[in-house]
Amino acid sequence: MKRLILLLWLVSALETFAQNTATITLTAPAKSQASVTLVQEDVHFHPNLGAGLADVKLDPAGTVNFAETQSEKVVLQLTKPTILRLQYNGDGAGKTWMLFVQPGDDLTASFGDQMEVSFSGKNAGYQTFLKNYFLENHYQYLPVFGYKPSQIENQSVVQQSDSLRQTRINAYQKFKSANPANPAFEAYVLATTATEPMLIRRLIQEKIMRRNRVMKLDAAQRKELEDFTLAEFKLFPDDALLSQAYRDELRNWVLIPATRKFPLDAQSRYEISPDALKEVYASSKEKLASYPRQKEYLLTYWLNYAITAIPTIETGKTLLADYKTTFPQSPYTEYLTKLLATKEALQPGAALSDVKLLAPDSSVVAVSTFKGKPFCMIFSFSIGQHEPGLKVLEDKYAGKVSFVYVSVAPGIPLSTWKTYAKDRPNGKHLWASDETIETLKEKYAIDIRYPFLVADASGKIVERYIPQEFPNNRSLDAALQKAAK
Repeated sequence: MKRLILLLWLVSALETFAQNTATITLTAPAKSQASVTLVQEDVHFHPNLGAGLADVKLDPAGTVNFAETQSEKVVLQLTKPTILRLQYNGDGAGKTWMLFVQPGDDLTASFGDQMEVSFSGKNAGYQTFLKNYFLENHYQYLPVFGYKPSQIENQSVVQQSDSLRQTRINAYQKFKSANPANPAFEAYVLATTATEPMLIRRLIQEKIMRRNRVMKLDAAQRKELEDFTLAEFKLFPDDALLSQAYRDELRNWVLIPATRKFPLDAQSRYEISPDALKEVYASSKEKLASYPRQKEYLLTYWLNYAITAIPTIETGKTLLADYKTTFPQSPYTEYLTKLLATKEALQPGAALSDVKLLAPDSSVVAVSTFKGKPFCMIFSFSIGQHEPGLKVLEDKYAGKVSFVYVSVAPGIPLSTWKTYAKDRPNGKHLWASDETIETLKEKYAIDIRYPFLVADASGKIVERYIPQEFPNNRSLDAALQKAAK
């Protein structure tokens, strides 16, 4: 009896495993210098350095080097349908195909000459359909359609985009008649099909408006582009969130009325004003009441924006209180609550927490050692970032303010970084390990949008949320003046 129970449990466990996995076998008829990588587009919010929460995580799921083996099996843990990018690289060229994979799928991708791939196995028809009618994103169609960047008029591109849209629709109806209907696949296909031509048309129209020049659009031109989105965008079922083009245009569609109601003034430091954020949060909640996943997606997006991109904390506090009530079980609440608490601790006048970093000679340098003279910390997300633009301010405040460049680029080893770090009389360089970067996120809320922190001689914050401005760093200059008094 015990053996029978154990056997039944084992069979049940194997069935559950099969239902929550998908298998993809990557094969080639002969060894070659090509390689193939599978990348999963995991559409969910996750912590991202410099952005708070990012809405999609690109996870390498598996790879095969055909110079070493002709076949590789990749097993994915899945609980719902997902989009994968199948990336081929060989002979100095590359190509990407989109895959729609569900739990229980067992697929084989066979690669031949000239970057060709064919699919077989369970639900292979989905992959063949996407291969024939979908490139990685709509911008890849521009050269296919004869788009010329130097040419102002590219109306033929718009016409071809509309033709592709109809071709996709017709092909999908034919596919649907011969394959089992999948709601997530249909939402992805139809949402992408409807949205991508809109984006191409708007891109072409904006190019015509700018006439191939670097110029700012006037209010009437911006309104024309926005009106197009408001008139053409349509909502699809929640599974349409699998489409990046749809997610981007969904946010745009909800945001435009709010930014029109609360426009930015010419001197604003914001991309979206606090009042507009409150408005778009409320309107997202109302417009998407019948689309629960899209509603949660947008409310999480706006809340994250309020906490990370708006220097003040009031808007974030207001939206977070509503968010906790609306989504009491949200997995993002704890992270966003901590992020807001960190931000609240970084207001002007607060004492700056001490953090230990490394100098080019590998010696440990604590931030507290810079007390005694005002200092500016510059968080660099790539080697040498900001330095050329800040040379004028270094000279202007020489002897009055110290400039400390802190490398917060993950994955760059100390040995590599220090070959580029050249200290100057008024400019010092420090390096943060990946572990220390996490500490800086918790204590200083490092953010690529606000890369500067100014502290006074006592180590108290003068201003933390200082943006990068072009061509001059006016906000940073004002904070430095205040600290240097």
